Amino acid sequence: MGDINKTLSESYVVQRKTINGLLGALDNYRVVIIVKPDTAFTEKDKFVLDQYIMKGGRVLWLIDQAHASMDSLATSDEAIATSVDLNLNDMPFRYGARVNFNLLCDLQGVPIPIITGNVGNQPKFTMVPWMYFPMIFPGANHAIVNNLNALKTEFISTIDTIAVQGVKKTFLLYSSPYSRELNLPSRFTLEAARKKPNMTLYDNGRKAVAVLLEGNFTSTYKNRIPPAIANDSAIAFKETSKPTKMIVMSDGDIISNNVNKSNGQIYPCGYDRYNNRMFGNKSLMLNMIDFLADDSNLIELRNKEVKLRLLDKNLIAENEMPIKLINVGVPILLLLIFGIAKFAIRKRRYAS
Repeated sequence: MGDINKTLSESYVVQRKTINGLLGALDNYRVVIIVKPDTAFTEKDKFVLDQYIMKGGRVLWLIDQAHASMDSLATSDEAIATSVDLNLNDMPFRYGARVNFNLLCDLQGVPIPIITGNVGNQPKFTMVPWMYFPMIFPGANHAIVNNLNALKTEFISTIDTIAVQGVKKTFLLYSSPYSRELNLPSRFTLEAARKKPNMTLYDNGRKAVAVLLEGNFTSTYKNRIPPAIANDSAIAFKETSKPTKMIVMSDGDIISNNVNKSNGQIYPCGYDRYNNRMFGNKSLMLNMIDFLADDSNLIELRNKEVKLRLLDKNLIAENEMPIKLINVGVPILLLLIFGIAKFAIRKRRYAS
């Protein structure tokens, strides 16, 4: 996370924090970012985090429910994606969102290099869309995601919302319409990228992967703790929060950056060295944190930049011939119409 830490440090004081079950450990922070935890939370740490939210604290949850790694494919053509038990599901659920235990596959994937044959004695690498790395195109009408480039994600899950009184929910990011969900555990293989996909399996429509929650939240520990703790003045337990907000996203890798292992060079957050392309991950993270920190001016300045959009490759593949005919035939037809019209005008003018 070196790149995002450096960039955030230009506007904020950025610190890593271990809760260690200490009450008030987070009280001095404007925003808390929980990035891809890989071990279960203790109930003490959860209680401290819950009470931080009850006092009006803001949280950016970047949670991976699916544990999978491309390193597993280095020596084998297939691997297993498993679920992660973080002992954390009850908290976002109580606040209004649920990160599902599944794996999202999307035909609109980020291309990765895979071996598709040989050239002489050397393997031939081809860039092929990887369905387990969904390429997300922000489409919601919200300052956080306006004018952003496409986003690169890795092994993400879907998000559902739960009806919670007093909490407003705004979906920020969706997959493409060409997506499907796989229950965990699930096997994934590079062979799937080499084959033509069965389009009937990818017709479930768009799936939410990030949601903004705003309002007065109810404590996860309401009616769950002994009266001695609930009534202890030193603990000052709160059942309902002040008006606050949080963002839940089902990808912990979206905030990270790659590192060149040979020289330690830190690549920018969102940079894909295989495609030599900069995705919008960094701008998204900065927008989310600025929004949670109530610094909307920075978001407005950042969103003034105009971004280019990729074409929908799946839609093009389905309508390849009509698109070719339109692009080739329409200009010729317009030239013919213009030529005939000009000839008719000249003939009428000089005939008179």
